Amino acid sequence: MTAMGPLAEPDLAGQLGGIASRLIDIAGCVASEAEAATMIVRGMTDHANRVALLAAGLETAAALIEEAVRQQADTLMLARSALTTNKPVIDALEQSISGIASINATIAGIARESQVLSLNARIEAARAGPESGAFGVVAAEMSTLAMRTKDATDEIANRSSAIVHDVSAASEVVTSHGVLVLEQDELLAASLTHAMEQRQTAQDLAVITAETVATVDQAAAAIGRVGANAVAVKVLARQLTRLNK
Repeated sequence: MTAMGPLAEPDLAGQLGGIASRLIDIAGCVASEAEAATMIVRGMTDHANRVALLAAGLETAAALIEEAVRQQADTLMLARSALTTNKPVIDALEQSISGIASINATIAGIARESQVLSLNARIEAARAGPESGAFGVVAAEMSTLAMRTKDATDEIANRSSAIVHDVSAASEVVTSHGVLVLEQDELLAASLTHAMEQRQTAQDLAVITAETVATVDQAAAAIGRVGANAVAVKVLARQLTRLNK
């Protein structure tokens, strides 16, 4: 037994030395890999921070778009209110023009009757001879008045026709604008919904990015601890090598 003791000790020392050398190599590799992983994780953190900035910018842009859409909706509401207010006015104007046309037709009828009466009066005056001079003057004045009345009613009819045309065009414009306002209202409502969804998506992205950054930081800390432990193992292995000498 005493003869084998000296042989066993060198073998054990050699085995410990080999193990220590192997541990040094492994610890060096682990430390190197941990350092490389730390650099990668730091790069991931930088990327995550940039994504967070982009998400914040996207949220701000979405909020601005949402505010702009709301302002457009308010403006469109005012336009819709104006159209609602003006439509009855135009309808009333159309009815007034119809009333004017009716009155003008009545006046025109009276003018025609006056012309007939004037013509009959002139005929009677001609039959009565010189003694009906005053009657003839009255008949002539009636004829002149009837002609002036006819000219006035014709002018009123022409102007009424022009007004009817303009009012009809205005009514069509109001109607078409009303349809356009409804379409724009629907588009703005859809745009507002999309803007709100975009802002919510940006907020969710910011939350996810913040969680990612926190997770990456934890991973970086864990990798740092692994690297530190690898360095500690390397130091212990070198101390073990010195003890075997």
